[in-house]
Amino acid sequence: MSAPATLAACLHCALPVRAEGSPYCCLGCRLAHRVSAGGEGGDGAGGTLEARLLVAAVLSMGVMTLSLVLWAEELLAAGGEHGLSQLGGLGRAAQALLALPVLALLGGPLLEGALDDLRRRVVRLDGLVVLAVGAGWLLSSWHVFVGSGPVYFDTGAMVLLLVTFGRRLEAHARRRGADAAEALLALLPARAHRRDDAGAWQDVAPAELAAGERVQVRPGEALPADGRVLTGVSELSTAHLTGEERPRAVAPGDRAPAGAVNGAGVLELEVTARAGDGSLARLRALLESPLDAVPAVRAADRLAGVLTAVTCALAVVAGLAAAWPADGGWAADAGLRTALSVLLVACPCALGLATPLAYRAERAALARHGVLVRRVGALEQAARVDRVVLDKTGTLTRPSGGFRSCGPMPWPRWAAPLVRASGHPLAEAFAADDADAAGVAGVADDPAGELRSLPGRGVVEQAGTRVRRVGSPLWMDALELRWSDALRDARRAAEARGDTLVVAAEGDAVVGLGRVESRLRAGAAEAVDALRATGVGLELSSGDAVGAVDALGAELGLPAAGAQRPEDKDARVAALQADGHVVAFVGDGLNDGAALRRADVSVAPSWGTDLARDQADVELVCDDLRAVPRLLEGARRLRRTVRGNLAWTVAYNAVALAAACTGRLHPLVAVSAMVASSLVVSGRSRRLLPRAGEGTS
Repeated sequence: MSAPATLAACLHCALPVRAEGSPYCCLGCRLAHRVSAGGEGGDGAGGTLEARLLVAAVLSMGVMTLSLVLWAEELLAAGGEHGLSQLGGLGRAAQALLALPVLALLGGPLLEGALDDLRRRVVRLDGLVVLAVGAGWLLSSWHVFVGSGPVYFDTGAMVLLLVTFGRRLEAHARRRGADAAEALLALLPARAHRRDDAGAWQDVAPAELAAGERVQVRPGEALPADGRVLTGVSELSTAHLTGEERPRAVAPGDRAPAGAVNGAGVLELEVTARAGDGSLARLRALLESPLDAVPAVRAADRLAGVLTAVTCALAVVAGLAAAWPADGGWAADAGLRTALSVLLVACPCALGLATPLAYRAERAALARHGVLVRRVGALEQAARVDRVVLDKTGTLTRPSGGFRSCGPMPWPRWAAPLVRASGHPLAEAFAADDADAAGVAGVADDPAGELRSLPGRGVVEQAGTRVRRVGSPLWMDALELRWSDALRDARRAAEARGDTLVVAAEGDAVVGLGRVESRLRAGAAEAVDALRATGVGLELSSGDAVGAVDALGAELGLPAAGAQRPEDKDARVAALQADGHVVAFVGDGLNDGAALRRADVSVAPSWGTDLARDQADVELVCDDLRAVPRLLEGARRLRRTVRGNLAWTVAYNAVALAAACTGRLHPLVAVSAMVASSLVVSGRSRRLLPRAGEGTS
């Protein structure tokens, strides 16, 4: 799967930047960032002064305008029509002087953007506004110079003010999606309690923690890093990752994410990932990353380009038609006003930015519920998914009662460390210290030989001529290893019960048989029911024994296939795709890598292997499989929003351009309608963001 192209991110709102080399996506973000940050790297003072000057300039213009009204009364009383003529000339000159700083302050950034577009041979809203305002200003200036004719300084100034104000509102709306990444920084505590070599607790910055170190988390404190509970029992609030208000209980052996708030118990944890590599860092990096250039975004850009070209052509035709009335005269003022209205009423900019805004908003909303969408294009595919294939071991189920020897011979002492070193999901079951209860013959050190993991089969340790294997019974059968009659009978009985079996072999003989007790993960049954309610087809595919897989399939009401090798899972996904299905695969193990790579949408939980997470389009960082139907629902909601935005834009521009072409739409009404349309489309996309109180917000 080739990496999709990405677009540079806006310095203010992190949405795609269209102009090459520009740090901002639009004028609104340029102004909003400068006002809030005081310019490039400022401390805010410069931005405050800029805002004050802008407000003062607008108010001063209003004062001057009202003053002219008061002067009119005096001149009319003193000089009659001659006084009004003098007032008209004075008013036009005053308007020209007052409009000049407005043109420089607000028109300058638009002109900069228009020139960038021109160098790239494209025309966007910046160019349309500059063309309209510039033409009006030049004609008005000529009328001031010759002393007669209407002027459009007021129209041009208000157009610039309304466009800038609308862009500013849009920029702040888009910024809210990027604020989610910054809010994650506040979740980590200022200090972490780390155990030093002498056994004492010392306070350090969370960034100094390394994997394998021990930390203490006291009541009410946030976890400084991802970790595994060693001692203590408590409850953790993980709303920043799952969106769930109810805390979840944790005990020794459970995983705990960074930023979760501890309840009433004191916990001691082993750090499993340093701050820069943990779940919180991955979530922040994802929210800050630029969007892929997905087909929907490219389609919106193309439509915006077509709309701009059509608008320019209509402005020329409508302007000429209005300037050349039926009596054969020439009405340049009417033609210019009509052309300005046509140029200003079109709304291609909102179309180009609302689609990426919708994608970023939905990705932020899903991230706050524990669903990290790494490849944004997967959201398009997820909206079309009609078949979901689920792995069993480690995905739907997790070890519960640990490992138990079920054969006539004790489980060999060297086998448990071998499984723990393999990284298989069943390795959790071999962490129990009660060797006697598990039927383990003593305690062994770490494996001494060379290890090789074989996805879907097991693990091999080779030291010289000695070969030891731990894995599935089917793998041992394929190798034609020898089974004693007692072990074979024990295997038949366990398979009849639907147990998950693990076999140990040394040389060419099977020397141990064990079973792993497992239970459904939290929310697994509810997730299956929710997926079924959406109308997608479901099936279970696992490398576990046929009896165990069939038993779970019957419990969940799913068609199930057991004893599946990695190539079997991959072939099943390919067969479904050949039949026209859009397939999502959910798996966590080494043996799921090929199927994850093949699927249209691949989902891996954070507790899975590195290979599974690397292959996946989507990672679940919450211990709740109900995030899978949430992903599909969010993708469909996003599709409806994007389609609604496109439908609104097409309908609005068709009606607005038709009205403007008649010449009955004043330019100020046109630009007000354009700003309102932009806010409508941006508001529709903004609705995808999580409401206040959800997740990290």
